[in-house]
Amino acid sequence: MSGAAVRAVFLGLLRVFYPQIAVRGPTPPADVGTIFVANHPNGLLDPLVVRLALGRPVAFLAKSTLFSIPVLRGWLRAFDAIPVYRAKEADTAQNERTFQLARGRVDSGGALALFPEGISHDEPRLAPLKTGAARIALGCDVSARIVAVGIAYESKETFRSRVSATLGPPIDLAPYRAQAALDERAAVVALTARVAAALQEVMIEADDAELWSGFVTVASWLVGDADVGARDARARSLARDWRQLASRDPTEAEALADEARAFAHTLSELGLRDAFALDGGAAHPIRAGAKGLALLAMLPLAAIGALLGWLPYRIIRPVSIRLAKGERDVVGTYKLLIGLVLMPAWWCAQAAVIGYWLSWGVGLAVLALAPLTGFAALRFDERLTARRALLRASWLTATRADEARAVADRRRALAERITQATRANSR
Repeated sequence: MSGAAVRAVFLGLLRVFYPQIAVRGPTPPADVGTIFVANHPNGLLDPLVVRLALGRPVAFLAKSTLFSIPVLRGWLRAFDAIPVYRAKEADTAQNERTFQLARGRVDSGGALALFPEGISHDEPRLAPLKTGAARIALGCDVSARIVAVGIAYESKETFRSRVSATLGPPIDLAPYRAQAALDERAAVVALTARVAAALQEVMIEADDAELWSGFVTVASWLVGDADVGARDARARSLARDWRQLASRDPTEAEALADEARAFAHTLSELGLRDAFALDGGAAHPIRAGAKGLALLAMLPLAAIGALLGWLPYRIIRPVSIRLAKGERDVVGTYKLLIGLVLMPAWWCAQAAVIGYWLSWGVGLAVLALAPLTGFAALRFDERLTARRALLRASWLTATRADEARAVADRRRALAERITQATRANSR
């Protein structure tokens, strides 16, 4: 398979896995050499997310040992990956060639994605950075720039979840170039610190995973959940303000946290995920009926897709979790790779059996329809879930109007209290 075909397949699969990749912040011109530095929460999927978010070819560095794995070697080359050699695994003198290739990519006006933490991990905070990004940047032409990218996964190991990518402003390299002329090592250290600060500005950081999820949840109460980019931007602001508030007035910070936990419990007891669902009132019967009919029309295709793909679809998740051995940051990578192999193999096996017992024409028809009906099954499940949530909110509004109004008022009051606390904190 050609490199272009490999790229098309994997980028297409990633769009299926993460149907919404929201991008915020100014995208640099495509004709200016740029080093994009990003946090690294999700294994080999992070470079693909960066590429889709930017909408342009982006090379990236990958540890040299990955190139020795036959299954990955072609994939890495298709995405213009450059091997980087670590001391515990290879001769680091080879990195001089790595740096030459990386700088050549940027100097020719291309884009390079680096993950300066050096490892993929599941912590909700930025890990200490390696100096490679700074060393490469200081050796590039004067037109080169560094741009930080903060990647936030709604639920990175969950199929059909969402992602946001936030781009920061370009880092001015001129002061560090001037410093490098006098003391290169000091310039590298200073620029690495600046890169870390830039990344922290575009990331949602928290002390632990529970608090990280809490910022995202509260942000959805403040701005809604439809626009994942806007929600994550609010969560990022909340995280920064929370740290300052907790330092200045820990009692008030804990009181707000308790109130937020109590409201989350109330929503859970009512079976609601979207705190804004009660603001819209009961669903219009005609519109609800039309959407219900559209969903019903999808049912035959969705049923066929579920029948043809249910077993491998259910197998992929537990197998991926087992292979990941507790490391959530690689579950998504395993899911994508296993799904790429297992689903087509299963469809081919079914087509062969049906072709043998019925006719090869029927078998080929099943093989052609399996991916289409499988996607229809996914869309049906998503729309059915959304309809259930809407109907649940509408039923609560229609049958328990006072309680629904009280919950909606409580959300608005909590949002106002959080807003006032963060405003006071930012003064």
